[in-house]
Amino acid sequence: MTSSAAKDILRLKTADRYQKLLKTPVYRLPAELIVNICERVDMVNFASFMIATYHLLRLRGVIPAYPSAMLQTMLLREEDGSSNSACLGSMPKELLLAIGQTLTPVEKVHMVLATHRMRPEEIELITHRR
Repeated sequence: MTSSAAKDILRLKTADRYQKLLKTPVYRLPAELIVNICERVDMVNFASFMIATYHLLRLRGVIPAYPSAMLQTMLLREEDGSSNSACLGSMPKELLLAIGQTLTPVEKVHMVLATHRMRPEEIELITHRR
């Protein structure tokens, strides 16, 4: 299988996952409740929460709608194609908790985008062109 064919298959799988996400009941929650949940999720767990709910947060206006190309640039390093080298997981949990208490939901998302090491399928899910 060529690299191009593998990428096309991954895109189809990602598009299918995205459509399934949109059909889940959580997408019917009011924006105020989603913001409240974002404020209560600590930084230790926020990266996973943000990746799982990125499109929900974007659709409800909790976070800005970044263009896919901009997200790709922010998440991938050019030299080897892997995601950002800095990793929230390497920070002491106490420090993450202390930092997270002072951040708004948008600032938490920016911190995750800037520092969290994402797997290729997570990047594809977030940057999937809608």
